[in-house]
Amino acid sequence: MGKLKLFIPFGLCFLFLLNCSNNSTNFSDNKQSPKIEFLKESDYADFYIFNNYKDNEECIKYIFEFAKEKNDLLWILTDKNGAEFDGKFFSSLDTSKQRFYFNKKEKGNSYKSIKVNFLKEIPLSFSVEEKENQKQLKAAFSTLTVNTVQNFLDYAEKDQAKKQTETYTYLLLNKNNQQKMKLNYHEYGDWFEVEIF
Repeated sequence: MGKLKLFIPFGLCFLFLLNCSNNSTNFSDNKQSPKIEFLKESDYADFYIFNNYKDNEECIKYIFEFAKEKNDLLWILTDKNGAEFDGKFFSSLDTSKQRFYFNKKEKGNSYKSIKVNFLKEIPLSFSVEEKENQKQLKAAFSTLTVNTVQNFLDYAEKDQAKKQTETYTYLLLNKNNQQKMKLNYHEYGDWFEVEIF
């Protein structure tokens, strides 16, 4: 009876540790790293699919890094059925699905326009500090989401200050004053570069 009393706590402890070990193994096996794959080339743009997209900073950084390697117009969809084609001709998009649009100036980190949030946009209030050829925008967020990025892109696109000088910079800071994103406009606002920190 005394040995049984000792065996039960040790046995339960062993089973608990074994269960914890299996759960952590299963979690790491189930975690998929971000991956964008080619979907279709059309007369209008190249289309890609991001199957395991999540609205978080890791995926946003990955999307922008991926876009750097491409030319011209590209769409990144989160559902392979999110676009319809008639042969090589693009015909329509499913507007209920998340998607990302990049209009490139050339290969590399140069863009004419970007749209990352086509779904519900929640306005973000920025406090703006202006310096010479630069605006710092601070908002109440901690990590990047597509809504935060789109609000920042929209602000910079509508702002006229970039058209007054050859180069102009917009910095996005979170509630902890950490730089999260930077847009460097060139040629009086004609095109821009993106940096995500």
